Amino acid sequence: MCGRKPRGDTPINKCAQLKTTDQYWLDDTALTGVTTTMELSYQSIKIAHQTREADELKTKTRKKNLLVLIHHHLLGQGFAAAAMALDQETNGGLRRFEVCDNIDLEMVLMEFESYHYVKFQKYPKLTKRSAETGERNVKSGGKRNSCSALKALPRIISSSTAKRTASNENGTSVDPESLELGISISPLKTGPDTNRKFSDGKTVTHDASGGADTDHMERLLKPLSGFSSLSGEMKELAAIISGDIYLHNPNVRWEDIIGLEDAKRLVKEAVVYPIKYPQLFTGILSPWKGLLLYGPPGTGKTLLAKAVATECRTTFFNISASSIVSKWRGDSEKLVRVLFELARYHAPSTIFLDELESVMGQRGSSLGGEHEGSRRMKTELLVQMDGLSRSEDLVFVLAASNLPWELDHAMLRRLEKRILVGLPSSPARQAMISHWLPPLGCTGGVELKTSLDYEMLAEQMEGYSGSDIRLVCKEAAMKLFRTVFDSLESREFCSDITAIQLGTVTTADFVKVTRMQHRL
Repeated sequence: MCGRKPRGDTPINKCAQLKTTDQYWLDDTALTGVTTTMELSYQSIKIAHQTREADELKTKTRKKNLLVLIHHHLLGQGFAAAAMALDQETNGGLRRFEVCDNIDLEMVLMEFESYHYVKFQKYPKLTKRSAETGERNVKSGGKRNSCSALKALPRIISSSTAKRTASNENGTSVDPESLELGISISPLKTGPDTNRKFSDGKTVTHDASGGADTDHMERLLKPLSGFSSLSGEMKELAAIISGDIYLHNPNVRWEDIIGLEDAKRLVKEAVVYPIKYPQLFTGILSPWKGLLLYGPPGTGKTLLAKAVATECRTTFFNISASSIVSKWRGDSEKLVRVLFELARYHAPSTIFLDELESVMGQRGSSLGGEHEGSRRMKTELLVQMDGLSRSEDLVFVLAASNLPWELDHAMLRRLEKRILVGLPSSPARQAMISHWLPPLGCTGGVELKTSLDYEMLAEQMEGYSGSDIRLVCKEAAMKLFRTVFDSLESREFCSDITAIQLGTVTTADFVKVTRMQHRL
């Protein structure tokens, strides 16, 4: 029994082989089913985020285009005061746009009336006599109760292409009466190609956002007239806080930040992912409402905040001490309250508090005693932070501090997630030096050559921050350009800029600059 091996064609061995093969087949099927389920789950979450993001972007773009068309129509009809008021309501945002050629609000309305007549054989009724004589209610903040979801309109095809559509390969037929009118309504195609496109996240995003603006500069803020929760005095303060909203693109991407991989990952988990994938951040995984970036100066805390303003499609409030501190009694706490009310109004929002220790130092720590107004302002800020933690509003507080030990303990408790932004590592220092001083660079039409031992310099610059490394690289390059300035200022000036020949930045030059920095 131990020495003999059963033959492959025996009944017992065949049964064993069949059983083993079936068992393996069942195991592979089960594993394949689990894998497919996991893939579909990840895929559905990704596609749901991309589709929702594309729909929101398309809706915002449609509203912006409508405001631009209205502004252009008012100017064309001579309503200059109304156009100026509309421009003021949008904080001057309409001045950055103009209507494209052959586009007009009246023409768009005529096209809609023609489409409505073709579809329903009657013209639409757009207005009716109002029974109210008072002011219109603007408490909705620009939201519409009806027609919240516009259905996609079928495509209208001209008569030249209608006949080709009628004799299409898929066998779809067209009503002859519609051909006589010179139009044809083409149905939506369904098939394997449609399913394939839906399973591709990039295709879904591209198709759903068709024509939508993705640039940070294309955004228009909600008008303050819809800010119905505040009185007249508060609206004046809201106009002051609105001036600290980032309307310009800082143009700082995540890949532009060298190093800080852990900090970037944690910031994404706290601010970016809860907006992209809200279905994952529920219960115990509810998103953090307070985030503190702390570390030495010049390590990239503010740069991370600029990346958040660039990459996240949120309303970014760049708040400093001068934004919420007022010399008038009671205005500081009112400004804090208006700040958080505005953040909820423009949600999803990110409130960035730079140099937090200048605003939220420890209460009662000063030798001469703390001023009453400062205590009230800090208390109001803590109360508003508590309100954020209890609500489900997509409002995040992102703070940065060089001196975290000077912050008030109550504020530290409300900043749930604390991220250390430390000094760059040796590979990060090497990448920074090679980024600012590559082997061959071009500045103002002049080639800048370097011959550096990047690895050795990175080891010698231990303890330098990213800002310090940039300054050293700038000073090393400036030493070569000083000869250019001498030539330009001399009487025997040569106008041929290409004749300027620069030397090479060597490792010795770089080390010399670092020693000079140490002396300072």
